[in-house]
Amino acid sequence: MGTLAPFEAVPALRGAKIDADGQLRGPVGPLHPAPGGGGTQDLPRPIVGDFSSEASMPETKLRVGFIGIGAMGTPMSDNILKAGFPLTVYDRIPARTADLAKRGVAVASTCAETARKSDVVITMIGQVAEELEAVLGTGGVLEGAHPGLTLIDTSTVGIVASRKMASAAQERGVAFLDSTVSGSVGPAKEGTLCFMVGGDPVALDGVRPVLRAMGDRIYHVGPNGAGSAMKVIVNLMIGMTVLTVAETLTLGRQAGLDPRQMLEILGETAVNSPHLRNKGKMMIEGRFEPAFALKYMQKDFDLIMEAAHETKTPLFASAIAHQVYTAANVAGYGELDYSSVVRFLESAAGMQPPE
Repeated sequence: MGTLAPFEAVPALRGAKIDADGQLRGPVGPLHPAPGGGGTQDLPRPIVGDFSSEASMPETKLRVGFIGIGAMGTPMSDNILKAGFPLTVYDRIPARTADLAKRGVAVASTCAETARKSDVVITMIGQVAEELEAVLGTGGVLEGAHPGLTLIDTSTVGIVASRKMASAAQERGVAFLDSTVSGSVGPAKEGTLCFMVGGDPVALDGVRPVLRAMGDRIYHVGPNGAGSAMKVIVNLMIGMTVLTVAETLTLGRQAGLDPRQMLEILGETAVNSPHLRNKGKMMIEGRFEPAFALKYMQKDFDLIMEAAHETKTPLFASAIAHQVYTAANVAGYGELDYSSVVRFLESAAGMQPPE
């Protein structure tokens, strides 16, 4: 039940009172005596509602289409389903949609079909070329576009690709939001992702209930392309931080220090951080199950350098990090967590992994 509306804020209820039985009584418009004289007349029923800033009138649930049922898309689409939204899914690898199909979720045969059956289409695709094909290509989302459709791209594709899709969507009368995410598989499962959204704020307001099914923080950061710009900046910081941890542990081991003690001591200094604690522990224990695969970090540094080129911004340290992640990917670490970059550095130093 919603909160009771402030009486003075509603002209028709000014002067109304709540009686001892908890009923709202009083005038509706001009004061009229109750039949039989005396007192105030009964209103038909209490007027209640949610008058908070997030209030919305009861509405039919938006039909949601989700394209890309991978490591992130699986838990994200699952949370949308749990929130009660009618769901249609598509993935170019049919086996990925099998579990959802068993639960009664509609499975489309193309991205275009997904769009035709949806009010909102969400994409979560790992590679830029695949994202562009899914949206702009034959059988893509825009081929199945219809008036009122909103396309939410949660993939990491960079500023250039986001603006390209936004322009094409606008030509088809489709609202486009580059709604990048902060958080990996764990937060995706928990429904605690952070969304950084570029695009029309009115379009964003229309799909907030869908985003809230997957995350607990939503930031509107500017026009189309701004969400992707923010994601690039976040991943620059994360990639550089983890590479710094890897180099620190590699140098320390070469100098004869105990890696566990190094982590403990570093954790007591100003450089302590979740990435130092969590990724550092993975590095010394040799556990590289991919929360975020190294091949995707290399891709993100491709996009970081693309953004630097587009904005004419020199990024000296990032350029070196880009080369390190690229070399580590080529060396065979691409499918492992990006913290496995430490093994590439150890190999370059002629070291054996810690026991």
